[in-house]
Amino acid sequence: MPVIALVIATTAQADAPKRVISSDYQISQAWAAARATLPTAIGALEKRNGWFSPSLAFKVALPVDHDAQVEMLWVDKIRRQGNVFKARLASHPHHMPGKRMGHSVEFFYDQIADWAVQAVDGRYYGYYTTRVLLKSMEPERAAKYRALLVENPLPPEWRFNPEE
Repeated sequence: MPVIALVIATTAQADAPKRVISSDYQISQAWAAARATLPTAIGALEKRNGWFSPSLAFKVALPVDHDAQVEMLWVDKIRRQGNVFKARLASHPHHMPGKRMGHSVEFFYDQIADWAVQAVDGRYYGYYTTRVLLKSMEPERAAKYRALLVENPLPPEWRFNPEE
C-alpha cells in the first residue's frame, strides 16, 4: 500500500490538498501522467452547465480525520460549479463516517489524482493507477482488470501523434 502525504493549502481552501504525493515511485508517476492529461480529459468531457459526460470518473484525495489525512476514492456523476467539483462517491470510503458509496462529495481540481472514461467498446481509457497496480495483483485478477482497459490510456483523438 503506497504511503500518501498531503500538503495543505494556506488559502481559504484549507481543507483542499495542494498536492498529493506517494512514497511509491510508480504510483507517483501514474498520478503525474494522469494529471498531465487531466486538462484534456476535462476539456473533452465537459458538457453544459458544468456537467461532465456520465462515462467520466475521477480518483480524488478527500481529507479525512485519520492518520492517512486523505482517502483516495473514485467519484462519478461529476459537475463543476465555479472552482468546486461536486460528484457522487463511486467507491466505498473507509475513513469517512456518515459517507457511503453514492453519497455526494465536493473537491477542488488539485485533489484529482487520476481519471477514467469509458470507450465506445465498453473498455476504459485512463485508470493510470490501476495500470500500475496490475503488476502486483494475482495473475487471474490482473487479467480480468487488464481486459477492461484499452491498451493506451489516452484516446487516439487526444494524442498529438495518434500512432503512439
